[in-house]
Amino acid sequence: MSRQSLKVLFLLAGAVLFLSSIALAKKNKTITIFSDSVLPSGQALKAGEYQVDVNEASKQVTFKQDDKVVATAGCKIVEKPVKNPCSQARFGQKDNKQELQELRFGGETRSILIIGGGS
Repeated sequence: MSRQSLKVLFLLAGAVLFLSSIALAKKNKTITIFSDSVLPSGQALKAGEYQVDVNEASKQVTFKQDDKVVATAGCKIVEKPVKNPCSQARFGQKDNKQELQELRFGGETRSILIIGGGS
């Protein structure tokens, strides 16, 4: 193979990797809630799968189903030293109900703590 062919091959491989990373970065995060629960603000979340948008600038997390906003809440982002092995939700008890307290997404090194606020 000539030098020119190798350069073109490496350039194409780099472009494919770059475009793949962009496509993966825009993938919606999803979380499955297995039983009815509430947010710290008192909003109800029915059992089901939710698309989750985390806005770090406004410190808000939005829960959507079928592109419809179901609930929003305030959040605090905590960086961890290791990646989360899978996506999971952590709950506590509040007034005899399950309260969603934390979200972790597989492959990320952060935890999303759910706090009061939102609508």
